[in-house]
Amino acid sequence: MRSAARPAPGDLAQLRRLVAQVRDLPALPGLAARIVAVLEREDADLAEAAALIETDQVLAAQVLRVANSAFYGLSGRIASVEQALTVLGTTVSRSLVYATSMLDLRIGRRGFWEHAVGTAVMAGALARWRRLDRPEEISAAGLLHDLGKVVLFRQAPELFEAVLDDARQQRRAFRESERALLGTDHAEIASWLVGRWRLPPRLHDAVVYHHEPERSRAAPLETAVVHVANSLVRGYGYGYGGDDLVPSPTATAWARLGLERRDIHAVLDAFERDIAAAHATMAAEA
Repeated sequence: MRSAARPAPGDLAQLRRLVAQVRDLPALPGLAARIVAVLEREDADLAEAAALIETDQVLAAQVLRVANSAFYGLSGRIASVEQALTVLGTTVSRSLVYATSMLDLRIGRRGFWEHAVGTAVMAGALARWRRLDRPEEISAAGLLHDLGKVVLFRQAPELFEAVLDDARQQRRAFRESERALLGTDHAEIASWLVGRWRLPPRLHDAVVYHHEPERSRAAPLETAVVHVANSLVRGYGYGYGGDDLVPSPTATAWARLGLERRDIHAVLDAFERDIAAAHATMAAEA
């Protein structure tokens, strides 16, 4: 879907009509639907799923890229799609199939992809420090947390640019500009999509409520991890989220993680080590 011509400044009704069209994303393509069906089975056959993924070069490359990323510390060690699925697990693999099949996760502006990767790495570092089960799933939620911005950029680029301009001119958060211009924001836009993907609560809530972690009922701790990771990455200055402001984590989320000053140093040390590896990987792919 392509959006109509960019509305004139102040034409908020037209802006809202255009963003409403984002709800009309196409159904999951046939191949991706078959892969997801295999991965959703209780006795998921990873060899069968891998064989299907390998028929799509873009999807296979994305699965291998993430499996070899700094989130897992396995750069260059995963050579087959089946091995990648084993490392990623069925939940993360399903998320990647959905995201890659529906849209390219990279926003064509400097800094946005780096912010997504940085949040994924920080979320993984926090999850491992907190000794949470399946930290790779929380890293995946970090990677996808700004999915709504990607949807807006891909499906309605004129709206995305209007929000960027407003955030810059008004010196306010990207999310505040979304609300002012569109009557919605990227977290809500993401909810329109991930609700259809039937993601498990720890991924769904971490993406949809990453700005308002107190709203999560099904996965409050995982959502708090991604919320705090997003704030820490913004404060660290890695990547760009659409504005120059650094959001403060909520007191509830901070308390839920139980972070002390000494813990922050340990988490940041892990982040710096892993983000250096991620940066090297991204540079090699450029």
